[in-house]
Amino acid sequence: MVVRRFRPVTLVTIKKVHGTLDDKEVPSFQTVMAHVTEVNGAQLQNNLFGKQYNMTWIARIRGNVDAKYIFYPHLGVESKCVNKHNYHPVIQIRKHANRTDVYFANDTGVNSNELEQ
Repeated sequence: MVVRRFRPVTLVTIKKVHGTLDDKEVPSFQTVMAHVTEVNGAQLQNNLFGKQYNMTWIARIRGNVDAKYIFYPHLGVESKCVNKHNYHPVIQIRKHANRTDVYFANDTGVNSNELEQ
């Protein structure tokens, strides 16, 4: 199986809407093309994040973007209908002159005691 490196990803940002009685969080979705690369190896992950993860990726996206979560879109499924279990939390965002690097993982980090945080 060939894994495409240049693929669509959907960025999820959470906007807080202030109501008269309570606040609610409304997600917004933006699908962009990104160059996605896996980041594996304990030493490399420790150097980048200070933690180790089961699986991490870097999505290099042209332009200035922001996200709290990221997921791979499915054909024929609207972004608002995607299960939140498919969301990958964003670990770190690094902005450059004409691109943004979004680092994300599919699990929680582990500390030195091998306990999930």
